[in-house]
Amino acid sequence: MSATIDAERFSDYFGGCPIIRVPGFTHPVKSFYLEDVLPILRSTENNHLKCTSDDVTMEDSILTEEYRVALDEAIDLALSNDEFDPLLDLISSEGGRKIFNYQHSITGVTPLMVFAGKGRIGDICMLLSFGVDCHLQASDGNTALDWAERFNHVEAAEIIKKHIEKTFSHTEEEKLLNKYLSTVDPELIDYVLIEQLLRRICTDSKDGAILVFLPGWDDINKTRERLQSSPFFKDASKFVIISLHSMIPAMEQKKVFRRSPPGCRKIVLSTNIAETSLTIEDVVYVIESGRMKEKSYDPYNNVSTLHSSWISKASAKQREGRAGRCQPGICYHLYSKLREASLPDFQVPEIKRIPIEELCLQVKLLDPSGRIDQFLQKTLDPPIHETIRNAIIVLQEIGALTLEEKLTELGERLGSLPVHPLTSKMLLIAILLNCLDPALTLACASDYRDPFTLPTLPNEKKTAVAAKSELASLSGGLGDQLAVVAAFQGWKIAKGKGEESRFCSRYFISSSTMRMISRMRNQLENELRRNGFLPEDASNCSLNARDPGIVHAVLVAGLYPMVGRLLPPKNGKKPIVETSSGDKVRLHPHSTLFKLLFKKFSIQPLIMFDEITRGDGGLHIRNGSIVGPLPLLLLAMEIVVAPANEKDVEGNDSGYEDTDVDDSDEDKKESHDKSNARREEDVMSSPDNAVKVIVDGRLPFESTALDVAQIYCLRERLSAAILYKVTHPRKVLPEHLGASLYAIACVLSYDGMSEISLPLETVDSLSTMIRAADIGQSNGRKKMATNQYPKHYKPLTNHGKHQNSVPISKR
Repeated sequence: MSATIDAERFSDYFGGCPIIRVPGFTHPVKSFYLEDVLPILRSTENNHLKCTSDDVTMEDSILTEEYRVALDEAIDLALSNDEFDPLLDLISSEGGRKIFNYQHSITGVTPLMVFAGKGRIGDICMLLSFGVDCHLQASDGNTALDWAERFNHVEAAEIIKKHIEKTFSHTEEEKLLNKYLSTVDPELIDYVLIEQLLRRICTDSKDGAILVFLPGWDDINKTRERLQSSPFFKDASKFVIISLHSMIPAMEQKKVFRRSPPGCRKIVLSTNIAETSLTIEDVVYVIESGRMKEKSYDPYNNVSTLHSSWISKASAKQREGRAGRCQPGICYHLYSKLREASLPDFQVPEIKRIPIEELCLQVKLLDPSGRIDQFLQKTLDPPIHETIRNAIIVLQEIGALTLEEKLTELGERLGSLPVHPLTSKMLLIAILLNCLDPALTLACASDYRDPFTLPTLPNEKKTAVAAKSELASLSGGLGDQLAVVAAFQGWKIAKGKGEESRFCSRYFISSSTMRMISRMRNQLENELRRNGFLPEDASNCSLNARDPGIVHAVLVAGLYPMVGRLLPPKNGKKPIVETSSGDKVRLHPHSTLFKLLFKKFSIQPLIMFDEITRGDGGLHIRNGSIVGPLPLLLLAMEIVVAPANEKDVEGNDSGYEDTDVDDSDEDKKESHDKSNARREEDVMSSPDNAVKVIVDGRLPFESTALDVAQIYCLRERLSAAILYKVTHPRKVLPEHLGASLYAIACVLSYDGMSEISLPLETVDSLSTMIRAADIGQSNGRKKMATNQYPKHYKPLTNHGKHQNSVPISKR
């Protein structure tokens, strides 16, 4: 039933299964390409809309279902039995370009292809004289020229080739096209051309809405601003200009369905949201830029990309069809026929465009004994090896898979939840820290969409940014994820008071998105309860939902290892973020951190983010939040300890790898290991020794040996608590693990209340924080669920001998 699905590929994949075609009805649509549009704009004589619209209706009226069946049968007879009379009779008796260029409903073969494949010179010349389209392609991608060459009809191939060359080299349209392309970059949107074409359509016709397809929000804004500044379109009583984007408020989106009053022309500027998901009934004209914003994944650099690219032929057909849903229409493709021929047939499948950690974990659940890469090679469009390898590394780092790709108990539990594995682990940690409510919001918002809408008016941009920053501050920090948490809480309160609409309007929030997130939260909470992670009454699991330090830890659990630090600006430029992998990226203008001035901080802030995106302006982070170092030290994959004053440990700053060691020389390697062990023992031999803690080989912190020993112990206890929760989800934690989690919660809470400590600065003493947080006192400030944590425990002091043996740890 889809007009653009590649049904034959699916049929072949499933062993040649039968295909049932259910044709739908669409009104005729006349198509113009760039070489047609340029002369139209230049001409001052004929009304191209009137004459071509009549031609389209007349020609298409011939092709009833009876004629289509007759043409299909005539083409089949000519190809199989060399019976050409039925096909020639139809061509000569009916005439019209629709007959000459008719394509077989299944094979896509045209009459010209039939005659070219059979070498019928006279019939080929007849069709060429009628102005037949030589560039049409059959379902297998072959043109009439290809048919002639395939069957070795040299003369026929030469005639078709010369006709093509003559047509392209001597037309006025071709000259205009070449001149235009020599001055305009076809990869960019020509807003001047769009404005001129809109003006011509509005001048030559009296009614009918116009739908303009543009790549993204920035292009929509620029086009709208150009139209609004034009004297021709400035009269609001004659023109209504509407933007259509997935992130604008629902009330604005609904305006596209309203018919404009008589004498008023509706112009809709849209992304590909209008390509298939909705129908605007009064659209008669479509202007199709041929560009779209598509998200893809670069597995070699582990970077997501969102940039403007050319659409597929299937998308072009869908866009063209928007003009013929309810009446005959016209589509203007702002690219040449030659460009159209070079477009890919279909869009790249999503499995090849996104990270696939969740998919790989599901594969392992389906086939525990098999290898993930071998399983995925059996799919219709297998992802490349690097994408699979990156996903497996992530699953191994979070403990879902072993180094041998064996499924762990944790991995089995993470795969049982309908969210990304990293999100599943965040939820488990949030439950252990009694901070579930923010984690549910973050999980559902990341799986669905950002609830914030884009301001539709230019003067609202600053107000929208300020509103989002205000919400983030309510969550006790700076960041986009924190703003989402506060937005949901505020929306829920406002809804209870009957002030939902006012709240959403003030903070630029989509109420429909919030309602969807609320429903998703309920479903996810039920899944956690079904798996035994939550009791029937889960209210105690969110006792610390408003504690900034603990919320930061939950955020780190869900976003790690996507961490970076804000570097000072150079030469007056805005600050950039250095990631843990060494990439230098910028903050996206839509982020609440975009205008973050470095002078606000005496040290470099840590930023957790969801992804790195490569757009038209380079690498950037769209959503990020500032956190302190302690959550990272507790949750990072690897921490390494080195002397604080040692700049270079045996040729390597990280202190745990010597690039000068020859792996083939076992004696040197053993000597090196013993030397490292002695050095590590010396570093941790005294509690007051100043040490450097390096997270994941790149992020350095300064502390003391005692503090590092306690951090290490807390890390081990947290890992043990997670494992216990996975293996015994319905049981209360043992006393020693409950006490440790209470200590972790108190330390995180204290850190969240203090000024953020950052890289290359001293981490606050754990001993000081434990005393300040009243750990060990019966009136402790942290709220803990009595069904999960024991009331009696021993305070965690960590003055034992184990503190001397923690140079390297992996979770």
